[in-house]
Amino acid sequence: SQPVLGDLSVTSLTPSSMQLQWSVPEGSFDSFTLQYRDAQGQPQALPIGGRSRSVTVPGLSPSRQYRFHLYGLRGGKKIDHVSIDVITAAEQPEELPLPSEMSQHEKHQTESPASETPFMRPVLGELRVSSVTPNSVQLQWSVPEGSFDSFTLQYRDAQSQPQALPIDGESRSVTVPGLAPSRRYRFHLYGLRGRKKIDHISTEVLTGKGE
Repeated sequence: SQPVLGDLSVTSLTPSSMQLQWSVPEGSFDSFTLQYRDAQGQPQALPIGGRSRSVTVPGLSPSRQYRFHLYGLRGGKKIDHVSIDVITAAEQPEELPLPSEMSQHEKHQTESPASETPFMRPVLGELRVSSVTPNSVQLQWSVPEGSFDSFTLQYRDAQSQPQALPIDGESRSVTVPGLAPSRRYRFHLYGLRGRKKIDHISTEVLTGKGE
């Protein structure tokens, strides 16, 4: 029987690299080849062993859209292929710190009595894409320092209407449904203490192609 490739999806994303994964629901391939164009527009081809189901692509540029084509080979012949469009993460330092929040925080510190416990400013880790489909995206993050009471994810939907998803403070991932295929979205995750936004991180994602 002719082997078949499953969907190509993104498992992790940084400003300069990404990890892709796929399945082989039927049959088997001798090897795979991942083809794409680099930041200079030059064609690249990564050979991958037939047992592999994931690959990390290094040397990419931040906030740039790439199209990846994965080919499954049998005896040197391309039998099946799947594709995906992905936008690399933005450079994070330009997003932080938030000047207005920082100045309020510093002002609060100077006014605090000496006996009060210093306020430890919680910090958000990188916002990553853990899965992408034509109509949804799953995002995950970490909190390397401190803790937040809650989070809010803000973005604009397919009709460009602003949306805000409330997320509890224990969560480290969220699935965003109701998106449109092959569309670029920018997500902003805010960490809150009380009702005050303390820190925020952002990422851009391109949804998968529709059937």
